[in-house]
Amino acid sequence: MPDDQVNRRNFVKYAGAAAGTAALAGCGGNGGGGSGDGGESSTSGTQSSGDSGARPVKWIGPAWSARDPQLEKYTEVTGNEIESTIASIPSTQQKILSGGASNFDAVSLETSGIGALQKNGAVDPIPKSDLDGWNKDDIAPLFTNPGERVGYLDAQVDTMNDYLWEDSETREKLSFPPHVANFDSVGYNPKYVDSSGETTTWSAIFDDKYNGKVAMDSISSIAIPETLMHLADNDMVDVSTSELNNPTKKQIDAAVDFLIKQKNQGQFRALWSAYGRSVNLMSSEEAIIGDIWQPACFDIRRTGTPCTYGTMPSSGPQGYRYWWGGITPVKPGASQRNNLSEVSSLLQDVHWSAWFPRFIHNWGYTTPNYVNTDLVRKGEDETGRGMGAEYYDWAYRGKKTYEQIDKPNLFSPADYDWSWDEQTPAKNGMERDCGPVDDRIDRIGFFQIWPDNASYMLDSWKDFRSA
Repeated sequence: MPDDQVNRRNFVKYAGAAAGTAALAGCGGNGGGGSGDGGESSTSGTQSSGDSGARPVKWIGPAWSARDPQLEKYTEVTGNEIESTIASIPSTQQKILSGGASNFDAVSLETSGIGALQKNGAVDPIPKSDLDGWNKDDIAPLFTNPGERVGYLDAQVDTMNDYLWEDSETREKLSFPPHVANFDSVGYNPKYVDSSGETTTWSAIFDDKYNGKVAMDSISSIAIPETLMHLADNDMVDVSTSELNNPTKKQIDAAVDFLIKQKNQGQFRALWSAYGRSVNLMSSEEAIIGDIWQPACFDIRRTGTPCTYGTMPSSGPQGYRYWWGGITPVKPGASQRNNLSEVSSLLQDVHWSAWFPRFIHNWGYTTPNYVNTDLVRKGEDETGRGMGAEYYDWAYRGKKTYEQIDKPNLFSPADYDWSWDEQTPAKNGMERDCGPVDDRIDRIGFFQIWPDNASYMLDSWKDFRSA
């Protein structure tokens, strides 16, 4: 079978299922999660005369993964022209799997969206030896050795390795190398919601004291595992850690039945699937709590409405929803267009650079190279300078800002003047919601994927949506 042909059975299972959800983890809207629906293009750079690859380099993915400054930085570093096509996850899958695999060099998705391309042989794994930055000193153990770092997630670790490597046994080629990641939680308005010791759980969105004021994510692969953690914590369902992101049909039924009861009791102000809708619900105070994304939390603050991102517990079955977004060569496009090395450069030279972590953390996202403090904290390379001492320590070490912050629930990292040099944190400085990155990693509840029972989940989800 030619490389760019579609395995029809897998396409229906993965791409078709994803299309039914409209958007997936971390990928809806413009400002922070961003998924354009289809076909928007942006180009950076001029034709490079010294390279044999086809130009422009062609990159497709959701808007959160491929912003204009990233394209501009690639051209600045390499001299190569690059073009992005912005599309939602389902549209990205369909464009590649419906005959377009020869037209693109690089694709960005996140862990619940990449499966369709991997299953159909539409990605071209990168040899580990081609990525100088992929080593234990430069990439966080959460990615290089998840079994050691988050072994408490049991079989979910196996899924992480399966998504990351072409062969999780030999680990010679990276199938889906990461460039961003995040740990999603509950967002709430502190004017109306008691943080209960600065800890919030998924159970809060089902608390009847917030009846009619909850913004609920309408994406099944997100809402069902969140619900299962609440049910497990209250002894209402039998589910193991290994099953949270890949539930059985019986567990799906339990979660959906519970959600239908909640919906019929008026718990939810609205169900949302578009990123902007979640921002509007919270900023207008129609909703005061919900399973919103961290970029949305920052955008809500920018409207003048306070928002806090909940810190998950240090023990128990409830924890953050973890996912990563990655960049990988499209097969056969990158090879046919002689751009395999250009895709590796896009990842290595731009996204594992000094510049990118500072740029992307304005939306709350973590980068896999944050452990490389010589580069990311106070270093520089051809892309520019790193985060600086204050921003890095705030983002990753749980330190307070050097300046006093009078309205912490309106704080936006993009609007703060971060100090490059190390100083003394202010007594009334702002701490990052959810604390140090190690605390967030220690409290992951489930790794976001598109589950084996996806078709059954979507059919059951229709019952919830129509209830």
